[in-house]
Amino acid sequence: MAEANSAGMPTVSGNAAMVASKIVSLDYADLVAGKDLTADIERAFSYDGLGILTVVNVPNLAEKRKALLPLARTFAELPEDVKQRYERPDTFFSFGWSHGREKLQGKPDYAKGSYYANPQYDRPVDDEALIKQFAPFIHPNVWPTEDLPLLEPGFKALGQLVVEVGALVGKQCDAYVKSKCSGYEDFKLFEIISTSKCCKARLLHYFSKDSVGGAKAAAPAPLQDAPAEVCEVDGEAKKQKTSPSPPDDAFSDWCGWHNDHGSLTGLVPALYLDASGAEIPNPDPDAGLYIRSRSGQLVRAVMPPGGSSLAFQIGETAQIHSGGLLQATPHAVRGADGPGVTRETFAVFMEPNWDGDMAVPAGRTVEEAQNQAAAASLPKEVPPLGSRWKEGMDFGEFTDATLNSYY
Repeated sequence: MAEANSAGMPTVSGNAAMVASKIVSLDYADLVAGKDLTADIERAFSYDGLGILTVVNVPNLAEKRKALLPLARTFAELPEDVKQRYERPDTFFSFGWSHGREKLQGKPDYAKGSYYANPQYDRPVDDEALIKQFAPFIHPNVWPTEDLPLLEPGFKALGQLVVEVGALVGKQCDAYVKSKCSGYEDFKLFEIISTSKCCKARLLHYFSKDSVGGAKAAAPAPLQDAPAEVCEVDGEAKKQKTSPSPPDDAFSDWCGWHNDHGSLTGLVPALYLDASGAEIPNPDPDAGLYIRSRSGQLVRAVMPPGGSSLAFQIGETAQIHSGGLLQATPHAVRGADGPGVTRETFAVFMEPNWDGDMAVPAGRTVEEAQNQAAAASLPKEVPPLGSRWKEGMDFGEFTDATLNSYY
């Protein structure tokens, strides 16, 4: 477990060797100005990267975050019969409210509740037959206008901001891949983010670990004997203990190990609330987002303070489209200990339309999209890409294969 010494630098208990690391951070102003950030993209998203970076100093983010995230808990605390009105089983619970419908380590997941919607289009298409066929992608949004009217405008405002910044990150990813592969389609990721009708956002409420709603989740194994690497993103690298990692399920009691299967995921810094609903700092130094690197290290990703930064993670679709030049990494969320403590957050999944291609670019091979070493580094809960993706698939087929593998 990390501690601060008298000099203000973090230390780690134990006798293992110490190393340092940090997560790549981009400035929003540099993205807007079109500065060449491809070296940073390579450090963050290539094979040796962690598959995550942050964008700092995003205008208007802090206030939009404060307006939306507390509503996750507000909705989750509504009566069950009210929440059920906003469930949509015909979309496999991919729109509206979802709680206990997914699985975590093979069991129904009651640790978190989710509200899903498209932040850009309330009704992406008007063809009813198409909507029925591809309901998890293009079903019309469902909003709790009568019971929580602030949710819709807050959800859309924050979601659209994340997509806007994600498109700028996508441009940089495109430039990096193009510099390594001349056969890569110009602006591939940027065009997906900018033109897709299937962007999906997820407002998440992680129930307190001692609550009925969270099914009184058991506390995971303590970390004192094998703490993870702690990577800060505010410019200061923190030290780690390099002892063997504990079991993967010690870190996934709030969200199990997985790779995002879309193109790019935007993450808003989490908000922690105490039993009274007041905002508090993260009360548990071991809680939060964890990443499994391809070298086998377990990394806890910590967002910069202040609420004006976003994190972006590469998904498997971008990995395929780049022929493996961009690489997704497995991640999970460890719950926070503390009576009544909840975690509220927001993720935006930027991905192709249901019929989007899933092909590697000219000059790259299927084998390069996920080599054997990358597959071998996956946690046991994450099915290898090659078991879910085949040449000739479209994004809808890849999504179906992925969901079937996990659930």
